[in-house]
Amino acid sequence: MEGIYNQENLFAEFKMQKTKAKKVKFLKEMKELKQTQPHLFRGTKISLKNFDNLIEEWSKPNPWAEINKAIREKQKEIYSADGEDIKLGSN
Repeated sequence: MEGIYNQENLFAEFKMQKTKAKKVKFLKEMKELKQTQPHLFRGTKISLKNFDNLIEEWSKPNPWAEINKAIREKQKEIYSADGEDIKLGSN
């Protein structure tokens, strides 16, 4: 039997939090609950370290900005030759 919090439930409740502050508060509450009552998260793969990473990221002024920038730079590096953009596809 799965715990009360499965992946779908966690995502749905997180999505209902409309501000960064509420998202951070929710994540901290879930981390504390995972520490005190881990059986509620049975069947999920989220760890306390995952919660720590999410809390850290959502606490930043611009969450995910650094990560998204790094992804875009890596994609540009992969899909360009000598720094020039290459159009993929036949359009």
